[in-house]
Formats: sequence, structure tokens, C-alpha cells
Amino acid sequence: MKDRLGEESRRFQWIIEQGTKLASLYGLEQISTPILESSQVFERTLGEDSDVVGKELYTFVDKGNNRLTMRPEGTAGIVRALITQNLANSLPQGYYYHGPMFRRERPQKGRLRQFEQFGVEIFGQSHPSSDVETIELASVFLANLGLKSVTLEINSLGDNVARQHYREALKSYLSKHTDKLSSDSVRSPILADYLSESSQQRFAFITETLSSLNIPFNVNPRLVRGLDYYQDTVFEFKVASPELGVQQSTVLAGGRYDGLVEQMGGPSSVSSIGWAAGLERLNLLVNEGDISRRNRPVVVLPVLDLDLIAAHSSDSSTVTIHSHAMSISSNLRRHGIQVEFMHLSGSANTKSLMKKRLSKASGLNASHAVLVGPDEIKQGVVTLKNLDRAEQRHCRIEDLVEELLSTHK
Repeated sequence: MKDRLGEESRRFQWIIEQGTKLASLYGLEQISTPILESSQVFERTLGEDSDVVGKELYTFVDKGNNRLTMRPEGTAGIVRALITQNLANSLPQGYYYHGPMFRRERPQKGRLRQFEQFGVEIFGQSHPSSDVETIELASVFLANLGLKSVTLEINSLGDNVARQHYREALKSYLSKHTDKLSSDSVRSPILADYLSESSQQRFAFITETLSSLNIPFNVNPRLVRGLDYYQDTVFEFKVASPELGVQQSTVLAGGRYDGLVEQMGGPSSVSSIGWAAGLERLNLLVNEGDISRRNRPVVVLPVLDLDLIAAHSSDSSTVTIHSHAMSISSNLRRHGIQVEFMHLSGSANTKSLMKKRLSKASGLNASHAVLVGPDEIKQGVVTLKNLDRAEQRHCRIEDLVEELLSTHK
């Protein structure tokens, strides 16, 4: 668990913004669920014998003798909300979410006990094309973050019957090879050999459609997910980076979980698929320079006579200049431009005032400074200073928004 400040906080916010914008383009709605849920929500969905439930949950009994758990992942709470809020009556529908999750794991790079996720859950879509679209959404999300060396691994776990046959075959195999497991484990049964015809056809549709969409992937027949509720399609996006290492290379993962809604007491046959991305790992990979270039502020500076500043004057000219500059700031913000308004310091009355203020603007990583003084007000312009190129020119006030938006694309 850690604090987030400065550049790291900006990276997290930027990643969430990219996910939110993209999810909206796919028609998804935002959903928010409580951090604290009844422990049964996770015990029923994750499997009471799973490592997550057995070793990693933060669970306690409150003063009302209720067993509560801090959510270790997002899917279970959203399925619970789907049932309790009667959302199943208006399917199909997709949702996106983000927020903190909690697991008592050994902290390491990219893995904390309190960690942030951005995820999506799609309900009521059973055709394999929905699997493809969900994977495509994940692929575009990572691409929009500018990640390099991304690999998609995909597999089919089949239905419940196929998995049961596979488990029986695996147990039989392992019982016969316990003395030489390391050398013979590569020849152990794989799920692909036990898939039903419908699961095989479904997986073939998905892989062929991904290929047609030019989304590269590798079929990994030994890929499984750590949660018990997955079936049929599962997938992981991995990034080869020294920032993560081999053990922490998975940055986004998910799959299909058609039986989970019914398992939690909801309607039967609600098709469901989703994925979640770990923001701590994405944060290690995102280039701060890319974010800074896209989210650089503009600094607005009221320019006053130094004598008026020294006297802390509140005469009409000082008020007019401040009002004009603040009005420009408000208009820029209404058009989605980040603005830092440069308030005057009471001690800032030296001849080097402007130089100091522009130096501060550069320290804020501002792209431009907008200077508003009495001469600018008379002419209906501002002085627009490009801080990267140290160039300045007059710009008409009515053209300022368009000018700045064009440079921030």
C-alpha cells in the first residue's frame, strides 16, 4: 500500500481516462460497487478452496457480527449488483469500472496489497463475436497507452463437462508419474483434447475472426486463469519489459464466465465475459513524456505595472486586468484546456518578476503562456508565448481556444 503523488498520480489518471473514453465508444456504462462486500460474495464466486479465498482475502467481522471482505477483484461485486439491482432485465449491457482492490500477497514490483484495476464486464451476449469484440477492446486500450512488445495469449477451457473430464485425466496421469513429474509434465493431458464440438467451433470462430481483424495472438493450450468461475475463452495480454520481469508480465487478463450469475442466485443462462487490467503494472510501462505532451497546461498571467503590484493596489485598472485574465482562464477550461492561473505573490515586486513567473510556468511543464495586460485588453488580443520555442505573438481573444486546441492534439 502506498501513496501516489505527482507524475505517478498523473499517469494513473491518464490511464483511467483512456480506458473510460474507449469504453464509452463501445457503448459501455460506468458502474461503481462498494469496496466492502459480504464475504459470501467472494467465497461463492472465487471458490472456497481457491488461494484467493484461503490466503489472500482481507476479511473481518464488524460490530453487527457481519463477515465483510475488502474486494479482491471487480467481477464478483458487479455480478452481485446485476442481481440485486435487477439489471438482468435490461440485457445485453456492458459496464466498465475502476478502483482499488485488496489482496494479502507478497508485495513486489507491480504487485501491491492495495492495487488499482480498470476493467469491463459484458452481460447478455453469448455469440463468440462478443468474445472477439471484448478482446479487441482490450487490445485497443493497450495500444492507446502506447505500450510496446504486447503479446496476446488465448485458450479455451471448454464447458464444465470438458473440464471435469480433463481433471480426471490429469489426476490419473499425475498419480502414475509422481516420481518423475518434472520430466514428464510436458506430456500431461491438455484441455484442448477434451473440448466439446461446440467449444471447438466457438474457439475456431474466435481465432479466425481475430486474425481477420489483424489482432495477433498465440494459442497457449496451458493457459488457465486463477479464478474458478472461468469457462471457454480465457486470455492474457503480456508485455516483455525489464520493468516487469517474466513473473509479472501479464498486464491485462480475462475470460468468459457464463455460469457465474446463476451461481450467485441470479437468472440462469446469463452470458458474461470481461477483463481487468492492473494499473500498477501499466503505470510502470507508460511513457511519462507521452502523457506530458498530451496533457500540458496553459499558464495565464495577468500583467500589471510593478508599482501597482508593490502597493497591492485594488484600483480599477488592476481589477480590470485580473477580471479579464480570469475570464479568459474560465473560457479555456470550459473548452477542456487545462489552465494554471498565475496568481501574484505579495513579495513579487522586483524587476525580474516576469522572468520568474515564466520560469515557474516552464516548471509546470506548460506549453504556452497567455499574457494579459492593459495593452492587450485595449487591442482585444493576448500575448501568446510558446514556451518550448521561446516565441511569442499576438493572438485575437476569439481565436485563442482554437489556436491552443490545435497545438494540444
